[in-house]
Amino acid sequence: MRWSKTAFWLLLATTTALSGCASVGPQFAPPRVGTPPHFPEAGTTADETHVSERWWRAFGASQLDALVDEALRNSPSVAEADAALDSAHAARDAAFGSAFPRTDAVTGGERARVNAAAFGFDGFPTVEVSRYTAGLGVSYDLDLFGGQRRARESAVARLEAEYFRNHAARLTLAADIAATAIEIAVARAELEAIERIVEDDAQTLDLVERALAAGAVANLDRIRAQSQLAQDAAEIPRIRSRLAGAQTQLSILVGRTPGVGAPFVFALNEFEAPLPPQSVPSALLRGRPDILAAEAALHAATADIGVRVADLYPQIRLSGDYTQTSLSPETLFQYSSAGWSLGPTIRLPLFNGGSLRAEVRRAEAEARRADARYRATVLRAFGQVTDAYVEVALAEEQRDLLRQSLVLADENLRLSRRAYETGAGTLFGVIDAQRQANLARRAYVRAVGAHLTAIAKLYSAVSTAPHG
Repeated sequence: MRWSKTAFWLLLATTTALSGCASVGPQFAPPRVGTPPHFPEAGTTADETHVSERWWRAFGASQLDALVDEALRNSPSVAEADAALDSAHAARDAAFGSAFPRTDAVTGGERARVNAAAFGFDGFPTVEVSRYTAGLGVSYDLDLFGGQRRARESAVARLEAEYFRNHAARLTLAADIAATAIEIAVARAELEAIERIVEDDAQTLDLVERALAAGAVANLDRIRAQSQLAQDAAEIPRIRSRLAGAQTQLSILVGRTPGVGAPFVFALNEFEAPLPPQSVPSALLRGRPDILAAEAALHAATADIGVRVADLYPQIRLSGDYTQTSLSPETLFQYSSAGWSLGPTIRLPLFNGGSLRAEVRRAEAEARRADARYRATVLRAFGQVTDAYVEVALAEEQRDLLRQSLVLADENLRLSRRAYETGAGTLFGVIDAQRQANLARRAYVRAVGAHLTAIAKLYSAVSTAPHG
């Protein structure tokens, strides 16, 4: 008996020591990705401008700030991301809970009819008995090859991935709200411009009517002026439809029911155009949330390989049970009703049709897949930032050129009208000058909106996730 106890405790000490050994499966290392020293169009500086987590406040539009804050509280997309994060927290806690010994209490009572003849004991009467049990069981997986440790590592990595996906969802929502708010401002500005254009058309028509009454022009000039007025007025419903669509989209983004409540009112002059932030590729690599989420997902997939490899090796579980069993409740907790068992259980996989090794191959394939997704995410991120810098530069240049074009077009229209009034010009010249001014005005409004939208995209693209 003493040898049995000695052997048991020796086995326990040996397996416990083994349980602290390195886990099977590959060790995760962050992928190495080559980065250029700077982004094109972003300058050659190696200094990085810190982009606030609430980057949209750089536009100086208080209503935009309030709507983004409301959306972060009420948007279904944020609620979905929060629920996914809570689920990952629970999965992490469950994985770490398995590291502790499992203890279960068991109690019960049963009534049984014992047929002695069924066991070959003829002549014994059939009896009915009651049996009561109360016990406690403890079990602990020694995790010799680190399968559970790898599972916990995977759970932590998945929690990190969900944390960064949550932040990415918030950044995406803020960027969509900013772009839609700017679109509303642009549509309203275009609507004001086309209404002004229609007023100009009406003034031109009145000018023609007076000239016609004086016998200075033919009726054809009046028809041309009326046609121009109708053509420009037809643009108003299309712009209003675009504005209504942007209003609906913004309601959905914020988490409001479309059509309920007052419409959103934004004006282009409410938005400031902040300077483009400076960012370097290496900072983007270690801070952008979608890249960090992809890296964490790769970490989890790598740890999963160790989980599956550990299944190929013996599993040792220590278990102990203490049970009180009695035919009478009065004697259930007496010493004579006690029973116990203690010892290790070894499970050695022998034949499983190749399913365990297939699971290892599947995990390895999933890790390669996660690695490819990570590298694709990095390439897309760098591409987005590169394009955003180019878009900001071109949008700014286009805005400045169209501002000059608008000034010249307005002056040309003023001179053409004066020439027509004095008889030195033609109605065709006035209408053409008015058309050029109208096109320049609307093009400039769109260019201002495009410049603001490009800056918003750039801020969103270089925004990094807080670590913690």
